[in-house]
Amino acid sequence: MSRIRSFLRNPSGNVAMIFALTMPVIVVTAGMAVDTSKVESSKWSMQRSLDAAALGAAKQFGRTQDRAELEHWASSLFFANEGRNPADNTRFTYEGVTRKDGNNVLRVSATRDIPTYFGGAVKAVTGGRLDLERWPVQAFSEVVVANRSIELALVLDNSGSMERAPAGGGAAKITTLRDATKKLVEEMLKSQPQANAKDPVRISVVPFAASVNIGKDYANADWMDTKGINPSHHDDLDWSKLAGAKQAADGSWRLSNAPLTKFTIFEKLRQRRSDWGWGGCVQSRPEGFAITDDTPDTRYPSTLFVPMFAPSEYDWSGTLSSVKNDYLPDASKPSNSADATALAKQRDVTKYFGTGAMDTRKGGPNSGCTTSAITPLTATQSTVQSAVRDMQPLGGTNIAEGLAWGWRTLTSGQPFPEGRARGTKENLKVVVLMTDGENTYNAAYTSGEQIELTNANRSQFGTYGYGQFLQTAPKQEKVRTGRMFEATKATTPKAAITNITAAMNETMSLTCENIKKDGTNDEGGDGVVIFAIAFDLKDGSPIKDRLRACASNGIDGKSAKLYYDAKNSSDLLTAFSSITDEISALRIAR
Repeated sequence: MSRIRSFLRNPSGNVAMIFALTMPVIVVTAGMAVDTSKVESSKWSMQRSLDAAALGAAKQFGRTQDRAELEHWASSLFFANEGRNPADNTRFTYEGVTRKDGNNVLRVSATRDIPTYFGGAVKAVTGGRLDLERWPVQAFSEVVVANRSIELALVLDNSGSMERAPAGGGAAKITTLRDATKKLVEEMLKSQPQANAKDPVRISVVPFAASVNIGKDYANADWMDTKGINPSHHDDLDWSKLAGAKQAADGSWRLSNAPLTKFTIFEKLRQRRSDWGWGGCVQSRPEGFAITDDTPDTRYPSTLFVPMFAPSEYDWSGTLSSVKNDYLPDASKPSNSADATALAKQRDVTKYFGTGAMDTRKGGPNSGCTTSAITPLTATQSTVQSAVRDMQPLGGTNIAEGLAWGWRTLTSGQPFPEGRARGTKENLKVVVLMTDGENTYNAAYTSGEQIELTNANRSQFGTYGYGQFLQTAPKQEKVRTGRMFEATKATTPKAAITNITAAMNETMSLTCENIKKDGTNDEGGDGVVIFAIAFDLKDGSPIKDRLRACASNGIDGKSAKLYYDAKNSSDLLTAFSSITDEISALRIAR
């Protein structure tokens, strides 16, 4: 008996007993920690795959609302990311799209039974009361479908080169552009009936070539220079030769108390030839406003828009005189006299009020105005598709003007106020720019090189006027370089085609930057997101580099450039399809 009492009093024996009793608990606890880590890792992976599946299926919602097809997309994406492990017994469910808190919400979920390392030990220790041989986990993901509104400006090159097939052959580039745009419009507007708000997607169409046509219906708009007070309005017009004309203190001209403007001349010419009325194109705004969206205001005349009017040129001669736009006879024949003398004769407006013979073989007063009119933002698919079908390839290329007018269709101020206010939540403003060529101001040889003109104008007429013009401010009469240099910072002002083109290139880049800086979107990216597409442009083209720089760094401002180098028709179709997917309005809701 004494030996038994001695054993019970021995401390080392107690430790052994305690250890023997607690050892299973320690093992089970450690095992459960390992299994918990495994379960959490598996659940995180499953959640990530569910998010990918929900986003992928939601992107297809604008294309189709067929449940079986959406379920196929979601399931395929889930298992492509997660893999299939029979031991996990993973079950995926596409739950569909339902209305929740005023939004259309797409939901997917998954469950999984994860085999554990120590579940058997736990079961044994607890006498089967706790069975953790398989650990069930579940997760879900919800995506708000078409939650944000989209305002999309399609700024599309309609220059003459679009009539040709790309270098790789096939259909004319304008045909491929129409097809690609048609598909984009169909996909973007198809989901309107299922959208959360009225007209969540609206699209404008801005065809551009050497100029942009805003539409003849705006001739009397408040933002048009109907009184001739814009400082560029009379660059090529001398009203002093017209009997009874008087100049006002603001620089405008009047006759019998009626304003004398380019509209006056267009009306005179229209009375003689019906298609010589104003065609709807406008000039680039002077004094740096060409690259802004500043609201037109009569207090600041340079912000008003001037109708584009190509003057009847003086009778200059030379090997390139075939491009001369002398559609009316001059009052006198300056021929190739000094620049100032020739320009003074050319500016004489009396020829537009006479009855001299009209040369209808020439370009006429609407020379350079070749595109169909802008289509402002609309949610009506037929209206947009009609505008796309009407696009015709003709004329030069002025990318900056196309960009500027695309921007102006997206804002809430004049001249096109259909856009939502800057800073509107859950509203994405987008410009899609597509061009196939370099900026051009003059006609070009078959090689693509622009002609160099040495007459008094130093260029053909375009949205910036001529390469040089006669400035006639009191006591300041002189020949000065054209207004294409007024917005530039780095280009040397010189009336030569190389400098003129360089100014156009710089103006394009400056316009791009101003557009992107117009606010900030909900994801922290550019206020207006720019997608830029180079179509059939040769490697090494200076415009390619500018297009790449023009493109936004993703919608969030932190991703890859939204730039596409479409070398052939197939690439262009792919680019438009990719853009459609990229701007789908989606966000994870959970």
